Amino acid sequence: MSTSTAYWFAPSPSELTSTRLSLDFGVRSADLAFRELVVPGLGRVWFVRQLSWPVAALALHAELRRKGKNAPRPSAICHGIEALACKLQFRADPDSDRVLGKRAFGRDELDEVWDFARLHRRAYYVQNTHRQASTRTLRTDLGLGLAEGPRFDLLALESVGTALAQTFLGQRVGQGGGSLERWLLGWVMGEAALPRSPRSLTEALTPAKPSREERQLVRARVLETVGPAAEKRRRLADALGRAAERPDIERETVPRLRAAGHVEQADQILAALAFGALLDRSREALGHMTLVVEGARRGVAAGVLAGEPAVRRALRALQTAAKSSAATAETACVSFPASRALVDEILRADDAGLVRVLVARSSGLLAHAEATVARGPLFRVLAEGQPLTEDEAAEAEPDGTGRTFRIANLHALVRDFGTRGES
Repeated sequence: MSTSTAYWFAPSPSELTSTRLSLDFGVRSADLAFRELVVPGLGRVWFVRQLSWPVAALALHAELRRKGKNAPRPSAICHGIEALACKLQFRADPDSDRVLGKRAFGRDELDEVWDFARLHRRAYYVQNTHRQASTRTLRTDLGLGLAEGPRFDLLALESVGTALAQTFLGQRVGQGGGSLERWLLGWVMGEAALPRSPRSLTEALTPAKPSREERQLVRARVLETVGPAAEKRRRLADALGRAAERPDIERETVPRLRAAGHVEQADQILAALAFGALLDRSREALGHMTLVVEGARRGVAAGVLAGEPAVRRALRALQTAAKSSAATAETACVSFPASRALVDEILRADDAGLVRVLVARSSGLLAHAEATVARGPLFRVLAEGQPLTEDEAAEAEPDGTGRTFRIANLHALVRDFGTRGES
Protein backbone atom coordinates (compact mmCIF):
# COMPACT_ATOMS: atom_id res chain seq x y z
CA MET A 1 0.00 0.00 0.00
CA SER A 2 1.33 3.46 -0.84
CA THR A 3 0.32 6.73 0.74
CA SER A 4 -0.11 9.99 -1.16
CA THR A 5 -1.07 13.44 0.04
CA ALA A 6 -0.71 15.28 -3.25
CA TYR A 7 -4.40 16.18 -3.13
CA TRP A 8 -3.88 18.92 -0.56
CA PHE A 9 -0.29 20.06 -0.80
CA ALA A 10 0.11 23.16 -2.96
CA PRO A 11 3.28 23.48 -5.00
CA SER A 12 6.02 25.56 -3.38
CA PRO A 13 6.92 28.91 -4.94
CA SER A 14 10.19 29.14 -6.80
CA GLU A 15 13.20 29.24 -4.52
CA LEU A 16 15.00 31.46 -7.03
CA THR A 17 13.01 34.53 -6.03
CA SER A 18 13.49 33.99 -2.29
CA THR A 19 15.66 36.32 -0.26
CA ARG A 20 15.54 34.04 2.79
CA LEU A 21 17.36 30.76 3.10
CA SER A 22 15.00 27.81 3.48
CA LEU A 23 16.76 24.46 3.25
CA ASP A 24 13.95 22.02 2.53
CA PHE A 25 16.06 20.21 -0.11
CA GLY A 26 13.06 20.17 -2.45
CA VAL A 27 11.10 17.75 -0.25
CA ARG A 28 8.85 20.08 1.72
CA SER A 29 5.74 18.29 0.47
CA ALA A 30 7.08 14.97 1.75
CA ASP A 31 8.08 16.55 5.06
CA LEU A 32 4.54 17.83 5.56
CA ALA A 33 3.09 14.51 4.43
CA PHE A 34 5.10 12.59 7.02
CA ARG A 35 3.94 14.98 9.75
CA GLU A 36 0.33 14.43 8.72
CA LEU A 37 0.87 10.68 8.55
CA VAL A 38 2.27 10.56 12.10
CA VAL A 39 -0.15 12.98 13.82
CA PRO A 40 -3.10 13.60 11.46
CA GLY A 41 -5.19 16.75 11.70
CA LEU A 42 -3.24 18.46 14.48
CA GLY A 43 -1.01 20.74 12.42
CA ARG A 44 1.20 22.92 14.61
CA VAL A 45 -1.22 23.22 17.53
CA TRP A 46 0.21 22.32 20.94
CA PHE A 47 -1.96 24.10 23.53
CA VAL A 48 -5.70 24.61 23.90
CA ARG A 49 -5.91 28.38 23.57
CA GLN A 50 -4.37 28.19 20.10
CA LEU A 51 -7.86 27.03 19.14
CA SER A 52 -9.92 29.12 21.56
CA TRP A 53 -8.52 32.45 20.33
CA PRO A 54 -9.28 31.98 16.62
CA VAL A 55 -12.80 30.60 17.08
CA ALA A 56 -13.51 33.51 19.44
CA ALA A 57 -12.24 35.95 16.80
CA LEU A 58 -14.56 34.44 14.19
CA ALA A 59 -17.51 34.70 16.59
CA LEU A 60 -16.69 38.32 17.51
CA HIS A 61 -16.41 39.29 13.84
CA ALA A 62 -19.82 37.76 13.14
CA GLU A 63 -21.34 39.57 16.13
CA LEU A 64 -19.91 42.94 15.06
CA ARG A 65 -21.27 42.42 11.54
CA ARG A 66 -24.67 41.48 12.97
CA LYS A 67 -24.68 44.77 14.89
CA GLY A 68 -23.87 46.70 11.73
CA LYS A 69 -20.37 47.63 12.85
CA ASN A 70 -17.44 48.07 10.47
CA ALA A 71 -15.64 45.01 11.81
CA PRO A 72 -11.92 44.36 11.36
CA ARG A 73 -11.04 41.15 9.55
CA PRO A 74 -11.24 37.99 11.70
CA SER A 75 -7.47 37.51 11.36
CA ALA A 76 -6.85 41.04 12.71
CA ILE A 77 -9.20 40.40 15.63
CA CYS A 78 -7.44 37.12 16.39
CA HIS A 79 -3.99 38.69 16.24
CA GLY A 80 -5.20 41.37 18.64
CA ILE A 81 -6.63 38.83 21.10
CA GLU A 82 -3.54 36.64 21.16
CA ALA A 83 -1.21 39.67 21.34
CA LEU A 84 -3.17 40.96 24.33
CA ALA A 85 -3.16 37.49 25.92
CA CYS A 86 0.56 37.05 25.36
CA LYS A 87 1.40 40.52 26.64
CA LEU A 88 -0.65 40.04 29.81
CA GLN A 89 1.06 36.67 30.34
CA PHE A 90 4.45 38.25 29.60
CA ARG A 91 3.75 40.79 32.35
CA ALA A 92 2.90 37.92 34.75
CA ASP A 93 5.56 35.43 33.59
CA PRO A 94 8.21 36.72 31.16
CA ASP A 95 9.67 33.23 30.73
CA SER A 96 6.47 31.53 29.52
CA ASP A 97 7.23 29.36 26.48
CA ARG A 98 3.78 30.03 25.02
CA VAL A 99 4.29 33.78 24.77
CA LEU A 100 5.11 35.24 21.36
CA GLY A 101 6.13 38.89 21.00
CA LYS A 102 8.57 39.11 23.89
CA ARG A 103 10.91 41.34 21.92
CA ALA A 104 8.14 43.76 20.96
CA PHE A 105 6.71 43.79 24.48
CA GLY A 106 10.15 44.51 25.90
CA ARG A 107 10.40 47.59 23.68
CA ASP A 108 7.27 49.03 25.32
CA GLU A 109 9.27 50.47 28.19
CA LEU A 110 6.43 52.74 29.36
CA ASP A 111 3.95 49.83 29.30
CA GLU A 112 1.44 51.90 27.32
CA VAL A 113 0.59 49.83 24.23
CA TRP A 114 -2.58 47.95 25.16
CA ASP A 115 -5.11 49.13 22.57
CA PHE A 116 -6.36 46.87 19.80
CA ALA A 117 -5.47 49.39 17.06
CA ARG A 118 -1.78 48.88 17.74
CA LEU A 119 -1.50 45.46 19.37
CA HIS A 120 -2.94 43.56 16.41
CA ARG A 121 -0.21 44.90 14.13
CA ARG A 122 3.04 43.00 13.64
CA ALA A 123 5.12 46.04 14.69
CA TYR A 124 3.75 45.62 18.22
CA TYR A 125 3.53 41.83 18.21
CA VAL A 126 5.01 39.30 15.74
CA GLN A 127 4.86 38.37 12.09
CA ASN A 128 4.42 34.61 12.61
CA THR A 129 1.43 34.24 14.93
CA HIS A 130 -0.22 31.38 16.78
CA ARG A 131 -3.27 31.91 14.55
CA GLN A 132 -1.26 31.11 11.44
CA ALA A 133 -0.11 27.89 13.08
CA SER A 134 -3.67 26.81 13.91
CA THR A 135 -5.70 27.76 10.81
CA ARG A 136 -5.36 24.40 9.10
CA THR A 137 -6.23 22.58 12.33
CA LEU A 138 -9.55 24.42 12.59
CA ARG A 139 -10.86 23.25 9.24
CA THR A 140 -13.25 20.38 8.62
CA ASP A 141 -11.35 19.02 5.61
CA LEU A 142 -7.83 19.12 7.04
CA GLY A 143 -8.10 19.41 10.80
CA LEU A 144 -10.43 19.02 13.76
CA GLY A 145 -13.66 20.25 12.18
CA LEU A 146 -14.21 23.47 14.13
CA ALA A 147 -14.85 25.63 11.06
CA GLU A 148 -15.46 25.40 7.33
CA GLY A 149 -13.93 27.52 4.58
CA PRO A 150 -10.93 27.98 2.27
CA ARG A 151 -8.94 30.43 4.43
CA PHE A 152 -9.16 31.97 7.87
CA ASP A 153 -10.96 35.21 7.05
CA LEU A 154 -13.66 33.22 5.21
CA LEU A 155 -14.14 30.49 7.82
CA ALA A 156 -17.61 29.83 9.22
CA LEU A 157 -17.83 28.13 12.59
CA GLU A 158 -19.27 24.64 12.86
CA SER A 159 -21.40 23.82 15.91
CA VAL A 160 -18.43 22.53 17.92
CA GLY A 161 -16.44 25.64 17.01
CA THR A 162 -19.32 27.82 18.15
CA ALA A 163 -19.48 25.90 21.42
CA LEU A 164 -15.77 26.46 22.06
CA ALA A 165 -16.08 30.16 21.21
CA GLN A 166 -19.05 30.59 23.54
CA THR A 167 -17.24 28.79 26.35
CA PHE A 168 -14.20 31.03 26.00
CA LEU A 169 -16.13 34.28 25.50
CA GLY A 170 -18.59 33.50 28.29
CA GLN A 171 -15.95 33.82 31.01
CA ARG A 172 -16.62 36.59 33.54
CA VAL A 173 -14.11 39.42 33.82
CA GLY A 174 -13.81 42.67 35.75
CA GLN A 175 -15.37 43.82 38.98
CA GLY A 176 -18.83 43.93 37.42
CA GLY A 177 -18.60 40.32 36.27
CA GLY A 178 -19.41 41.10 32.64
CA SER A 179 -18.57 38.61 29.93
CA LEU A 180 -15.24 38.46 28.18
CA GLU A 181 -17.18 38.74 24.92
CA ARG A 182 -18.65 42.10 25.89
CA TRP A 183 -15.27 43.47 26.97
CA LEU A 184 -13.48 42.27 23.83
CA LEU A 185 -16.16 43.74 21.55
CA GLY A 186 -15.62 47.10 23.18
CA TRP A 187 -11.85 46.74 23.09
CA VAL A 188 -11.77 45.86 19.39
CA MET A 189 -13.93 48.89 18.57
CA GLY A 190 -11.75 51.18 20.71
CA GLU A 191 -14.43 51.64 23.38
CA ALA A 192 -12.81 49.69 26.24
CA ALA A 193 -9.41 50.17 27.83
CA LEU A 194 -7.32 47.76 29.86
CA PRO A 195 -8.54 47.79 33.47
CA ARG A 196 -6.17 49.10 36.10
CA SER A 197 -6.04 45.66 37.73
CA PRO A 198 -6.43 43.14 34.86
CA ARG A 199 -6.13 39.96 36.93
CA SER A 200 -9.40 38.39 35.80
CA LEU A 201 -8.74 39.44 32.21
CA THR A 202 -5.31 37.83 32.33
CA GLU A 203 -6.84 34.64 33.72
CA ALA A 204 -9.49 34.58 31.00
CA LEU A 205 -7.07 35.17 28.10
CA THR A 206 -3.79 33.57 29.16
CA PRO A 207 -2.25 30.87 26.95
CA ALA A 208 -1.18 29.03 30.10
CA LYS A 209 -4.51 28.13 31.75
CA PRO A 210 -7.49 27.22 29.58
CA SER A 211 -10.75 26.65 31.41
CA ARG A 212 -11.97 23.16 32.24
CA GLU A 213 -14.78 23.45 29.69
CA GLU A 214 -12.39 24.50 26.92
CA ARG A 215 -10.09 21.61 27.70
CA GLN A 216 -12.95 19.13 27.62
CA LEU A 217 -14.21 20.39 24.26
CA VAL A 218 -10.78 20.31 22.62
CA ARG A 219 -9.92 16.93 24.14
CA ALA A 220 -13.11 15.52 22.68
CA ARG A 221 -12.20 16.76 19.20
CA VAL A 222 -8.61 15.53 19.39
CA LEU A 223 -9.05 12.15 21.06
CA GLU A 224 -12.69 11.15 21.35
CA THR A 225 -14.28 11.51 17.91
CA VAL A 226 -14.95 8.59 15.57
CA GLY A 227 -12.61 8.03 12.64
CA PRO A 228 -9.12 6.85 11.70
CA ALA A 229 -7.41 10.20 12.40
CA ALA A 230 -8.74 10.46 15.96
CA GLU A 231 -8.01 6.78 16.55
CA LYS A 232 -4.40 7.25 15.46
CA ARG A 233 -4.02 10.31 17.72
CA ARG A 234 -5.60 8.43 20.63
CA ARG A 235 -3.29 5.42 20.28
CA LEU A 236 -0.24 7.68 20.07
CA ALA A 237 -1.38 9.75 23.07
CA ASP A 238 -1.73 6.55 25.11
CA ALA A 239 1.79 5.48 24.11
CA LEU A 240 3.20 8.90 25.05
CA GLY A 241 1.54 9.14 28.45
CA ARG A 242 1.25 12.38 30.43
CA ALA A 243 4.63 12.59 32.15
CA ALA A 244 6.21 16.03 32.05
CA GLU A 245 9.10 14.77 29.94
CA ARG A 246 8.19 13.35 26.54
CA PRO A 247 9.39 9.73 26.32
CA ASP A 248 12.05 8.77 23.79
CA ILE A 249 10.15 8.05 20.58
CA GLU A 250 12.23 5.15 19.27
CA ARG A 251 13.09 3.49 22.59
CA GLU A 252 9.80 3.97 24.44
CA THR A 253 6.87 5.21 22.34
CA VAL A 254 7.34 2.91 19.34
CA PRO A 255 7.75 -0.23 21.49
CA ARG A 256 4.59 0.68 23.42
CA LEU A 257 2.66 0.94 20.16
CA ARG A 258 4.00 -2.43 19.02
CA ALA A 259 3.14 -4.04 22.36
CA ALA A 260 -0.42 -2.73 22.02
CA GLY A 261 -0.69 -4.30 18.55
CA HIS A 262 -0.34 -1.11 16.49
CA VAL A 263 2.56 -2.30 14.34
CA GLU A 264 1.66 -0.34 11.20
CA GLN A 265 1.53 2.93 13.14
CA ALA A 266 4.87 2.16 14.80
CA ASP A 267 6.44 1.45 11.40
CA GLN A 268 5.13 4.74 10.00
CA ILE A 269 6.70 6.68 12.85
CA LEU A 270 10.06 4.97 12.27
CA ALA A 271 9.83 5.83 8.56
CA ALA A 272 9.19 9.47 9.43
CA LEU A 273 12.09 9.59 11.88
CA ALA A 274 14.42 8.02 9.30
CA PHE A 275 13.33 10.64 6.77
CA GLY A 276 14.02 13.35 9.36
CA ALA A 277 17.49 11.90 9.93
CA LEU A 278 18.06 12.04 6.17
CA LEU A 279 17.31 15.77 6.17
CA ASP A 280 19.58 16.32 9.17
CA ARG A 281 22.47 14.46 7.53
CA SER A 282 21.89 16.46 4.32
CA ARG A 283 22.15 19.69 6.25
CA GLU A 284 25.25 18.54 8.11
CA ALA A 285 27.01 17.59 4.87
CA LEU A 286 26.04 20.92 3.37
CA GLY A 287 27.35 22.68 6.48
CA HIS A 288 30.79 21.08 6.09
CA MET A 289 30.76 22.06 2.42
CA THR A 290 30.08 25.71 3.27
CA LEU A 291 33.14 25.77 5.54
CA VAL A 292 35.35 24.63 2.67
CA VAL A 293 33.79 26.95 0.10
CA GLU A 294 34.06 29.92 2.43
CA GLY A 295 37.85 29.72 2.34
CA ALA A 296 38.11 29.32 -1.45
CA ARG A 297 38.19 32.45 -3.57
CA ARG A 298 37.16 30.88 -6.87
CA GLY A 299 35.15 27.89 -5.78
CA VAL A 300 36.08 24.24 -5.31
CA ALA A 301 35.76 21.37 -7.76
CA ALA A 302 33.06 18.87 -6.72
CA GLY A 303 35.57 16.01 -6.58
CA VAL A 304 37.99 18.00 -4.44
CA LEU A 305 35.17 19.10 -2.15
CA ALA A 306 34.02 15.50 -1.75
CA GLY A 307 37.55 14.49 -0.81
CA GLU A 308 37.77 16.82 2.17
CA PRO A 309 37.83 14.52 5.25
CA ALA A 310 34.92 16.15 7.11
CA VAL A 311 32.83 16.31 3.94
CA ARG A 312 33.63 12.70 3.06
CA ARG A 313 32.54 11.49 6.51
CA ALA A 314 29.33 13.53 6.24
CA LEU A 315 28.58 12.06 2.81
CA ARG A 316 29.03 8.51 4.19
CA ALA A 317 26.58 9.33 7.00
CA LEU A 318 24.14 10.76 4.46
CA GLN A 319 24.26 7.62 2.33
CA THR A 320 23.66 5.49 5.42
CA ALA A 321 20.66 7.68 6.32
CA ALA A 322 19.31 7.32 2.78
CA LYS A 323 19.50 3.53 2.99
CA SER A 324 17.70 3.58 6.34
CA SER A 325 15.02 5.92 4.96
CA ALA A 326 14.44 3.64 1.98
CA ALA A 327 14.24 0.52 4.16
CA THR A 328 11.88 1.95 6.79
CA ALA A 329 9.62 3.47 4.11
CA GLU A 330 9.39 0.06 2.42
CA THR A 331 8.59 -1.67 5.71
CA ALA A 332 5.87 0.89 6.48
CA CYS A 333 4.51 0.79 2.90
CA VAL A 334 4.89 4.56 2.70
CA SER A 335 5.85 6.21 -0.56
CA PHE A 336 5.98 9.95 -1.23
CA PRO A 337 7.38 10.96 -4.65
CA ALA A 338 9.55 13.82 -3.34
CA SER A 339 11.29 11.83 -0.61
CA ARG A 340 11.71 8.79 -2.85
CA ALA A 341 13.34 10.95 -5.55
CA LEU A 342 15.83 12.42 -3.05
CA VAL A 343 16.73 8.99 -1.69
CA ASP A 344 17.22 7.62 -5.21
CA GLU A 345 19.48 10.54 -6.17
CA ILE A 346 21.64 10.03 -3.09
CA LEU A 347 21.97 6.26 -3.48
CA ARG A 348 22.80 6.43 -7.21
CA ALA A 349 25.48 9.14 -6.95
CA ASP A 350 29.20 8.79 -6.42
CA ASP A 351 30.88 11.23 -4.03
CA ALA A 352 31.27 14.07 -6.52
CA GLY A 353 27.75 13.45 -7.79
CA LEU A 354 26.41 13.57 -4.25
CA VAL A 355 28.03 16.98 -3.78
CA ARG A 356 26.27 18.14 -6.95
CA VAL A 357 22.95 16.79 -5.66
CA LEU A 358 23.25 18.79 -2.46
CA VAL A 359 24.32 21.94 -4.27
CA ALA A 360 21.37 21.68 -6.66
CA ARG A 361 19.01 21.33 -3.69
CA SER A 362 20.62 24.03 -1.53
CA SER A 363 18.15 26.80 -2.48
CA GLY A 364 20.79 29.38 -3.35
CA LEU A 365 23.19 28.60 -0.50
CA LEU A 366 25.75 27.13 -2.92
CA ALA A 367 25.90 27.22 -6.72
CA HIS A 368 27.69 25.57 -9.63
CA ALA A 369 30.10 27.99 -11.32
CA GLU A 370 31.48 26.27 -14.42
CA ALA A 371 33.17 23.13 -13.02
CA THR A 372 33.33 24.31 -9.43
CA VAL A 373 31.11 24.76 -6.39
CA ALA A 374 30.98 28.38 -5.29
CA ARG A 375 29.01 30.66 -3.00
CA GLY A 376 25.39 31.12 -3.96
CA PRO A 377 23.34 34.32 -3.61
CA LEU A 378 22.18 33.29 -0.11
CA PHE A 379 25.51 31.93 1.06
CA ARG A 380 26.38 31.69 4.71
CA VAL A 381 28.27 29.18 6.80
CA LEU A 382 25.85 26.73 8.38
CA ALA A 383 26.78 26.47 12.03
CA GLU A 384 26.24 23.24 13.96
CA GLY A 385 22.93 23.24 15.81
CA GLN A 386 21.37 25.88 13.57
CA PRO A 387 17.66 25.35 12.74
CA LEU A 388 16.95 23.64 9.42
CA THR A 389 15.22 26.76 8.10
CA GLU A 390 15.10 30.38 9.16
CA ASP A 391 11.30 30.22 9.42
CA GLU A 392 11.52 27.42 11.98
CA ALA A 393 13.70 29.56 14.22
CA ALA A 394 10.62 31.71 14.92
CA GLU A 395 8.34 28.81 15.83
CA ALA A 396 7.55 28.69 19.56
CA GLU A 397 6.45 25.07 19.72
CA PRO A 398 7.86 21.81 21.07
CA ASP A 399 8.42 20.51 17.53
CA GLY A 400 10.10 23.70 16.29
CA THR A 401 12.58 21.83 14.08
CA GLY A 402 10.00 19.37 12.74
CA ARG A 403 12.08 16.37 13.69
CA THR A 404 9.46 14.73 15.93
CA PHE A 405 6.85 15.10 13.19
CA ARG A 406 4.39 16.73 15.63
CA ILE A 407 4.64 13.98 18.25
CA ALA A 408 6.05 16.55 20.69
CA ASN A 409 3.12 18.84 19.93
CA LEU A 410 0.57 16.11 20.68
CA HIS A 411 2.32 15.30 23.95
CA ALA A 412 2.21 18.99 24.99
CA LEU A 413 -1.45 19.35 23.99
CA VAL A 414 -2.52 16.26 25.92
CA ARG A 415 -0.72 17.60 28.98
CA ASP A 416 -2.54 20.91 28.53
CA PHE A 417 -5.84 19.07 28.91
CA GLY A 418 -4.88 18.69 32.58
CA THR A 419 -3.45 22.18 33.11
CA ARG A 420 -5.41 23.08 36.26
CA GLY A 421 -5.13 19.70 37.89
CA GLU A 422 -8.79 18.92 37.33
CA SER A 423 -10.16 15.63 36.16
